Amino acid sequence: MKKTYLLLMALLAVAVYGCTNKEAVAPDTGPQTGNCDAKQIPAAYVYGIVQSTCLGCHSGSTAPLGADFSTLEKFKGFISNNETVFRLRVTSPQADMPQGGTLSAGVRDSISCWISKGMPE
Repeated sequence: MKKTYLLLMALLAVAVYGCTNKEAVAPDTGPQTGNCDAKQIPAAYVYGIVQSTCLGCHSGSTAPLGADFSTLEKFKGFISNNETVFRLRVTSPQADMPQGGTLSAGVRDSISCWISKGMPE
């Protein structure tokens, strides 16, 4: 009889605890990137990212495929002439640059937005 009583109490506790009216936590969908139209992204911000993540390989005459980013002007010139490739390799969800690392979705979206707005100073 004691075992039956304990079993009933345990089942009652599980039922009460399991039937609470709590909403499930929303799944994490990653960083929220916001609306490009409302963003003000300066060239200095984008070029700062380039300096810290790209110049190890992309500077000077030995830069792969002529992608010399040693100055802001050269960086912007490369994008102007190779925007599709740059977007695919750097700002797309499948980006494979920088080598050995990744840029966050927010950073990739900011760079993409800056390009879409004409690469303003």
